[in-house]
Parts: sequence; C-alpha cells; structure tokens
Amino acid sequence: MEATKVAEASGRDLTSGSLHRNIWHLAIPMILETGAMNVSQILDTLWVGRLGSAALAAVTISVTVRWMINSLANGLGIGGMAVVARRIGEGDRAAAEHATWQTILLGLTMSILLGGLGLLLARPILALLGADAEVLPLGLSYLRVTLSGLFTLVLIFVINSMLRGAGEARLAMIVLFVCTTVTVLSEWVLIFGWGPFPALGVAGSAWGAVLGFGSGVALQIVILLSGRAGIAISLRDLKPDFLLMGQIIRIALPSTVQMVLRSSSRLAILWLVGLYGTFATAGYGVANRMLLIGIIPAFGLGNASGTLIGQNLGARRPKRAERSAWWVSAYTAGYMTVIAVPLVAYARPLIALFDPTPQVVAFGAACLRIVAPSLIPVVVGIVLARSFDGAGDTVPAAAVNLLTLWGVEVMVSYALAQWLGLGSTGIWWGRAIANLVNGLLFAFWFRLGRWKQREV
Repeated sequence: MEATKVAEASGRDLTSGSLHRNIWHLAIPMILETGAMNVSQILDTLWVGRLGSAALAAVTISVTVRWMINSLANGLGIGGMAVVARRIGEGDRAAAEHATWQTILLGLTMSILLGGLGLLLARPILALLGADAEVLPLGLSYLRVTLSGLFTLVLIFVINSMLRGAGEARLAMIVLFVCTTVTVLSEWVLIFGWGPFPALGVAGSAWGAVLGFGSGVALQIVILLSGRAGIAISLRDLKPDFLLMGQIIRIALPSTVQMVLRSSSRLAILWLVGLYGTFATAGYGVANRMLLIGIIPAFGLGNASGTLIGQNLGARRPKRAERSAWWVSAYTAGYMTVIAVPLVAYARPLIALFDPTPQVVAFGAACLRIVAPSLIPVVVGIVLARSFDGAGDTVPAAAVNLLTLWGVEVMVSYALAQWLGLGSTGIWWGRAIANLVNGLLFAFWFRLGRWKQREV
C-alpha cells in the first residue's frame, strides 16, 4: 500500500493497473526525448559544415571525444536510475531522494576530474585521432569550451535517468526539449554571429552545446528543489554517503564498460570499411545514419522497460516486471519490422537522397539491405539490456555486448571481408550476424530470470 502511495505521488502507479497503458505512459515521452537530441546534432553538423571541411572535421573528432566521455555519464545515470526506481517501488521516497543527491554528487566529482584530465590531454588526443595542422587549433577551441563545461553534459543525462527511474518520463522529455531549443538557437547565433554577438565559428558550436545542456540542468534543479517530481533534493543534505556511492558505482561500472565497448567497436568497423576506399566509407556513413535513426525509438522503449522493471521489483512483483519487458520487446520488434521493410525495398533511392554518386549508392544500399532486417533482433536486445539495467543487474549487458560486438561483429566482419574475400559485403554480413546473436543471447539470458534476485 505504501509503495502505491509513493508511486501515485509521482503521477502514476506503475506497479498496478493496465500494463500496456503504463508502458506507453512512459514510452511515448521517452521516445520523443531520445529523438530531441538528434535535432540539434543534425543542425549543428549542417551549420558547422558551412564553415568548411576543416571545421567539420574538428567538430567531428571533438564530438567523438565528448561522447566517449558521455558514455561514462550514461553508465552513472543507469546506476542511479536502478537505485531510485527500486526505492520508489519499495515505497521509500526518502531513500530514493537520498540516492538522487548522492548520484548528483558523483556526477559533479566525475565531471571535474574528467574535465581537468581532458584539458591536459586535449592536444595529444586530437593529434592521435588524426587532427592535422589546420584542424588541431579548431578542435582545441571546441574541446576547451566543452571540457570546461563538462558538468552540464554529465548532469543532464544523469539527472534525466533518475527522473525516468522515478517514473517522471514527461519531465525528462520537457528537460530535453528545453535543452535542444536553447542549443539550436545559441549555436546559430554564436557560430555565425548576430547583433552584439560575434561569430565564434567552431567555438560557438561548443558554447551553444554548453549553454543548452546548462539550461537543461538548471531546469532539472528547479524541478528537484520544487518537489514536482516523484523525487526531490534538499540543499540542507549535502553530506556524501560513500557507502551508497560505492553501490551506485558498482551497478554503473558494467554499463559503462559496455558503452565503451560499443563506441570502440564502431571505430573498428569504420576502420575496416575504410580499407575499401572513400566511396565505401561514404556509403556506410549514410546507411549507418539511417539505421541509427531507425533504432532510436528502441532506446526510448528500452528506458521505459528499465523503469517498469525497477519499480515492479521494488514492489515485489517480479512476474509483472518480466511481463513488462517482454511486451515492450514485442512492441519494439513490431515497430522495427515496419521500419526495416522500406529500408530494404527502397535502399538505393534512400542512399541517393544524400549522395547520388553511383559507387556510394551501391555500397550504402548493400549495407541497408543486409543489415536492416537484423535490427529486429537487435532492438529486442536493446530493450532487454535496459531491463537488466533497471533491475540493477548490469553484468549481462556488458558480457553480451563484449561477445557480440568484438567477438562476433569485429572478428567475423574482418574474417568474411579479408580472409574469405567478400570485401565490404562481408562487413555487412558480419554486422547482421552479430545483431542476430545479440538479440538471441539477451533473450536467453533474460529468460533465465536471475535478474529477479538482484538486490539493489
């Protein structure tokens, strides 16, 4: 009864009532939230591209560094989300709020340490990633601004994860909408200059991102201080709880590792594609962007599943938790089937919209036709990975992704392409095989049900 009261205080009881209504109550704003960030990224790329190829290269490399750091923030957010969702499900709002504040303290500490270290290593990192004499100063101007304001990037994702854990997906969505709006407007003004604001070029892109994330963090703090969400914080409770921090880090560590594995495996595949020339890289780039756009809603649905798992386990309803994950998986697989059909059927004209060069279209279309159907099992894997995270059992996701991303995708792609002589087609088949194995392994491991006994 107490758990229900607390859940209702946050706006909706996710541990009872219609399972499907609860799924979509969370999923719709989470899908919109995950899509909001893409708007600013696409516009940023278009605008920076108008500054020239050197500027675009500088931001591309620098953003790669930024998002590698962001994988650490996402891992920490998963740890905090798991604890908050479990405490909300148990009806212990005070413990949920305590976990929220401790995760924020961890995020601030991490951002200071990583930001300082990044500023010291920015030049050698950029050089290692291929920045030449023209690109290097532009990249440095971007990273110096970004790393100085790194706390905004870290906290925006950490706090939104905990808002979702408390069942406040709508508020998390509003935060990202505000963040995206401020980022887009700030970047346009600061990149090209307007009125009293000078044209800062690449540095203006970085300032726009920091101001956008900062506005989102400011709104998050207002929400938490006002008590409008199912969780709140009090500035009177500033004392760090190192025991709880250690628990959050232990939960977050495997998720952080798997995200680093994912980003590093993408670099390995890109390197392998590059062996077949510029047209192959361009075709793969367009195809991969379309594949990523297609699976973005799966992450929103996965986040919904993680919240439902955490709260229902906290309320001692493991069967309902399991049913939630399987239904979200079914919805996500159905959505991806609908998306995969036109990606396969209209692969060539879709690639040609971005680059009509015949060689680019040939490479990109082949990638879409082979990889797109394999996204159906991979989105199931995404949902179940987030479900493990919601249960606080983050080791399975790290283990499965280590095996499928490096043991299957990278190795099989290399073997098919280089050893068996299939060329770039072997890379596409390597990705497709890895996606199938990923979904099957997640389904098998989740079906074992060991995550139900995980104590958080």
